[in-house]
Amino acid sequence: MHKALKLAQVIIQYMAFSELCAFGKYYCFGCCIIDGAVPGRKDLAEAFKRNTITFRQFRNLRSFAERENSGDVRACGVCNNLTIQNNRIICPLHPKLAGKELRKRNFCFKDYLCETAEVFNKWPQEKQKRFLKFIRAKNPDWFSFSMNIENGSWLKEFKQREARIK
Repeated sequence: MHKALKLAQVIIQYMAFSELCAFGKYYCFGCCIIDGAVPGRKDLAEAFKRNTITFRQFRNLRSFAERENSGDVRACGVCNNLTIQNNRIICPLHPKLAGKELRKRNFCFKDYLCETAEVFNKWPQEKQKRFLKFIRAKNPDWFSFSMNIENGSWLKEFKQREARIK
């Protein structure tokens, strides 16, 4: 296993930008899909498998980052840097994981937060805990977690639920 990937697995547990980006067994990759693309579960799973096979062919993160098509977009609209590691979809080149900027794509925004993460970060800790409990109760898989965080549907549902409770 790559030394940098081992470090990335430790760092992913401590990402500061939003707890939602790496929550428990989930890693949201919604921001790694180009605007307007609506990939299906099967297409994404196949893309991640191909990306992972490619990743394993390189001896380190720098060589993976410097490959000819680094950061290109697969036909389904997802970045070809996303891989499967420990049953999670991750970008091993993300600055929060690699420790420095290694990505080479035009549509990658290091400081991007989806609306759900932005709103979540502004909530008091107790409300954040309720939202995380709400997500856990849904028992999502890798696909539904990312899609519902990125598109804001769980945020909307949670807000409606909270309004009914009051």
